[in-house]
Amino acid sequence: MEKKREKESAEVQEEILRAGLDQAQAQTVTTPEATTTPEATTTPVEMDVENVSEVSDNADSSPAERMASNAREQATAAADALRRGEFMRDAAVDPEADNDDRLIALLCYVTQMVIPLVMPVLVLMSESSKKRPFQRFHAVQSLALVSLFVLVSLLVTIGTAIISIIPVVGWLIGLTVLCLSPIAILMGYFSVGYYGFQSYLGKRFGIPGLTSFLKDQRWI
Repeated sequence: MEKKREKESAEVQEEILRAGLDQAQAQTVTTPEATTTPEATTTPVEMDVENVSEVSDNADSSPAERMASNAREQATAAADALRRGEFMRDAAVDPEADNDDRLIALLCYVTQMVIPLVMPVLVLMSESSKKRPFQRFHAVQSLALVSLFVLVSLLVTIGTAIISIIPVVGWLIGLTVLCLSPIAILMGYFSVGYYGFQSYLGKRFGIPGLTSFLKDQRWI
């Protein structure tokens, strides 16, 4: 009888141990789900809130404000690239560009030294250039480049004229601008000549800051 009782007690203890192990395993399986569920549910909500705020900001801003913001970003990127000595980005030879395309692209840049803005406008207005993407690419890019030069020179001229009214300080600033003007003009000639030569080699390339801005505006 005693052996039978010991056997029954041993069986009862084994059942209790098994029940405890089953409960422990159930807790380990359910715990990760319980802990990860809040994170999984809250993260998309946070991302949705951020996306909604970005969309609302873009909706509130006007096209002119978005263009001005994009221009500031690209100007900063261009300044960084020039400090690193980068004058071109993503340069690659276009296999579809023939000799006529290369010559027209070269003229779009080089003629800016003598008659600004005329050659690219003529290329863009011609019917044949609509079928020549290489010509149109460099026509738009050279037109934007020289337009930027003209705009900057006008702003500097107007700003210098206003500051020159101030005695002594304004005169010194005006004299400095006058001394630096020939260097700026030579740099402008060098840039259009350099880009014209690269286009004559049949290359499509990006001018830091400028080309990215044109692509963002879907002008090229």
